[in-house]
Formats: sequence, structure tokens, C-alpha cells
Amino acid sequence: MLNFKRPLVKLALPLVLAFVSPTTSAFNEVYQQNLAALSYLTKYDEINNKLTLWQRWALNDITSGPLIDNDNNGLIDIDINLDPTLTLNHQVCGEDQAPTIRQAVICTNQDGLGGNTQADKIGFSTQGRTLLAVRAGNPAGKRVMVITQQHGNEPAATEAALSIIRWLSFSPFPLARNTLEELDLLFVVRANPDGGEPDIENCEIEPVVGGIMDADCAFIRQNVDPSAGGGYIRSSEANFAGIVGRGYDLNRYHHGDLNHPIRPVETQALVAATIAFQPEVILDLHGDMHKSDCQLDYSSIQANQVLGVLPTGHCHDDHEGENLRIFSPFAEAPAHSAKEHLIRSLAVAVMEKVDNTFVGSVGRFSQVQLGTGNIAAGDTGSYKNIGIAAGGWETVNFAKVLRPDVIAVIKGSPVTSVNPHLSEGSFLKRQIHINRVALFEALISLADFAQVPPTDDSNFCDYPLASGLIAELPEEYWGHAHSHGEQLVPISPEIGVPLFVSGSCP
Repeated sequence: MLNFKRPLVKLALPLVLAFVSPTTSAFNEVYQQNLAALSYLTKYDEINNKLTLWQRWALNDITSGPLIDNDNNGLIDIDINLDPTLTLNHQVCGEDQAPTIRQAVICTNQDGLGGNTQADKIGFSTQGRTLLAVRAGNPAGKRVMVITQQHGNEPAATEAALSIIRWLSFSPFPLARNTLEELDLLFVVRANPDGGEPDIENCEIEPVVGGIMDADCAFIRQNVDPSAGGGYIRSSEANFAGIVGRGYDLNRYHHGDLNHPIRPVETQALVAATIAFQPEVILDLHGDMHKSDCQLDYSSIQANQVLGVLPTGHCHDDHEGENLRIFSPFAEAPAHSAKEHLIRSLAVAVMEKVDNTFVGSVGRFSQVQLGTGNIAAGDTGSYKNIGIAAGGWETVNFAKVLRPDVIAVIKGSPVTSVNPHLSEGSFLKRQIHINRVALFEALISLADFAQVPPTDDSNFCDYPLASGLIAELPEEYWGHAHSHGEQLVPISPEIGVPLFVSGSCP
């Protein structure tokens, strides 16, 4: 194990620079080198087939199929009336209407600026793929919703979730049976089926910047929606988050209170299902780009003369950056509530399990606040606004090929994989294993908490996620302020962009 615990360091922020991408040919050349790693990933049709077979032959009852369907044959019925006792925007469809959940979600988009407004599309991807789900456990148990791969190029958690579903389906042992007895589980497996398809022969892989998606599937962060953003007019959609002509970032539209537009059809399904299912806990599993424990040297900051462009800087020379962060759980819940105690205790339990099982850095984090806004606005943590505890974690992606715009840093120098001594394929397998251990621990801990609810004695605290990012700023978007290759861009109170820290850390 590493000989440090809970390092008090600032991390290089994995900020999404949607406009950064190499040419398709260059990307595919690198991508071909990682086919061995991609062979560990399960395609959409294979997921569907597995879930169908497991349901048929399972020793323990599970139900799989569409999350939502047009004729209510999905696992969640969103055509029930909106519950008037919930803390939601009940006037979203007008004062004289009593909308169903489906109608209410659609009504958030009645501003004419974009996004799905067709109620019968909820439950499918933009390109028509059914959002696949699994129900398992006790309908009277603690309700837990697990979401994987909202970001298409964060695949490890999906593979881990499939392993856990198989375990729940076939294990005859008491641990699985107890978990199913105590929990009412809803898994949404690969919430972004269009943008998470690892099929280089049939799907686009990181399309050229400025181009419109011309395939019905991809392996990218966003969903596949060529109409996203309104045809190259970046201000055409309110609070647009994504890439124009490519798709939306699904994890920026979880407006469960129905007070903001929910534009991506996939997120509409997730929000509608959440409002209908009313989970006590949501576990949202991610695998973002490379993070680095890089302590910024603020004396090296050189302010850029172009208004609005971030300055540059360097890492401290004496920073020991070899121990790269590979696992970071998060926890959001209504403040000073029993659910806050539960989700923080869960984060600690999962983190300690991972810390004791794997070599590598583990730590809790909060997100980053930019001015008066938050880069995580609209993520699943927003469900705390309607009384739901949201937790989950990030694990590092297995190759720069998945996120070419932001890369790892070791002692101030960029590297093209998280650990140069690990092959791309073996690192992906390791990330899947980490996610499997973490999800297993999360579910059995939640089953335990159903019997003995935790109190606020977990010693949970949040560290700031980041003090900067490594990014390339292309000339076509940044003009004279463009970068020559990757550069470190600091984000810190010293330059007027404060870090947001919750909790009290030592």
C-alpha cells in the first residue's frame, strides 16, 4: 500500500474542454493500439443479451428490460401523476394541469430553444436504443438506484455493474440473499448507449472538431445528438452543456426539481425514473480522465493578456506526483439529515475497502465552483434538492485515447497513460476490478445500513478536487491565446476562481 493517507493536496482538474480533439485518422491510429483493452468492453447488444439470459436462468429473481417504454412495459412507470407532496416545480406545465411525470419532464423544454419535446421518446436514446435496466431485490426494501456510463467514454463501471448483477442473479450464498432482502435495486446499465458503444468499425470515435455527427453511435463523453446546441449557435440553448453538432453532456441536466430545461432524451428518462422510483440513494458511477496530485507553484503563474483566457502555471518541482489518484468517492445529500449521515458513511466504507484492497491513491473530493456557478450544476448530486442522497465515485480512464484533451502529469511532465509501467489493457481490467469491489462494498454496506442506520461519526470530509487542469487550447477557438501543445491552467483563489470545499477537513 501507499504510505500516505488522505493527502492534503490539490488535484489537476479534469475539466471538459469540449472543443479539443485530434483528427479522426490520428485518433483512430492511436485507438487501434488499444484494441486489446477494448476487447474487455461489452457492446450494447451483448448487454441486452446477457441481461435477458440472466433473468431467464437466475437463481434469485431479477427483472431486466427497458427502463421506460411507450406502453408502460418498462421497469419504471412514468405515466403516473406527479406526486403533489414532492418538492418539485408543480407549475411546470401550467397552473391548470395535473401532469404525469412524463409530461412534466417534457414541459421543462417548452422554451423553443432545443432538446426533446416528444413525450414518446422518453426511455430511448437519441438514436432509438432502449435504455436498459434491471430490477432486483425486495420492493419493500431501501430503494437504491445505480447509474453507469452517463459519459460514454467512462466504461469500467458498466462492466463492474454487469458482474454485480450476475452475482445477485446466481449466488446462492447468504450475502447476496441478504442484499436482495434489504434493498430494492434499480440498475441503469450504460445510461448513454449511443455515446458508449466501443465499436470502432461501426461507430464514430472522437469526430473532428466542428463536424456534425453522421453516425448513430460513438465512443465519446456526450450522447449522439447532431441537433445539440442548435446548429453551431452556441447560445441557442439555455445553459447548453455539450458539443454543438455532437451531443449533450448528460450529467449536466439532472434537474430533478423540474426548474430547468432537461434537454437530452436520455437524461429525461433518468430524471423521470428517479422521480417515479424515489430512491433513497443514487449511486452514479464515473471514470473520468486522468487526475494528478499536482501542487501548483503560484509564483509561476503568468496572466494572459487576452480577456477571459486563463493564465498558465507549473507544478512544484519537489512534488511527488508518481502516486496518481485512481479512486475518489463523492457524497451529496440534504444537509444535517439522516441521509447525509448515510451517504457519507457509505463513502467512507467504500473508500476504505478500496484503499485496503488496491495500491494507489484514494480520497474524497468535492467539486469546483467557478465564480457564482458550479461546473457540476445539473449532475446527479442535484438530487439532494429533492431529498435524495447521491453518491458514487470516479476512477481514472485507462488511456489517453479516451480523453485526448486532458492527460496525466508526473512531476510537471505529461504522460500518456496513468502508469507507464502498466499496459493499457491491464489497466482497464484493474479499473473494472476497482469498480466491482467498490460497488460490491456499497451494496452490502447499504444492506447493513438498512438494519442499523449510521450516525454522523464517519469522519467524512471533502478535499477540493482540483487546482488546475492540463489542456490544449486550439487556435481555431482561442485565436492568439491558443496554446502550443498542452499547458497547465491553474484554477485557484489566487486568480479569483475560488475552490468550493464542503465539510471540515484536517
